[in-house]
Amino acid sequence: MKKLFLFVILSSIASIGCTQTPSVLVDAIQFDKHIQEIKELQLIDVRTANEFKSGHISGAVNIDFYRSDFKQMIAQLDTSKPIAVYCAVGGRSGSTAKIAADLGFKTIYDLEGGISLWQKQGLKIVKD
Repeated sequence: MKKLFLFVILSSIASIGCTQTPSVLVDAIQFDKHIQEIKELQLIDVRTANEFKSGHISGAVNIDFYRSDFKQMIAQLDTSKPIAVYCAVGGRSGSTAKIAADLGFKTIYDLEGGISLWQKQGLKIVKD
């Protein structure tokens, strides 16, 4: 009985911690909706410069996840404004969402499946 009680308490504490994270994994349709509706949204593509040049979401700023000063570049963004991050398939953007949360961003949207799933959903990209 004590083990069950301890398990319930620890599970409750863990779930409270999980619900307070500012990062939200969103599908391509919802991500696009946020881009269209949130005027102060900071849209960040964390792929390499070559990946970015091959096609990106309109309005995105490229901050290469592999840069040695990546964390400092993210820290220069406005933490009071929502941030939306994406990469190729979701790994780098997931890591970026954690970094952004640690830096104090209040609202973070992470594109589930990255730009690959974005394109499979028929959503447009632009090339510079």
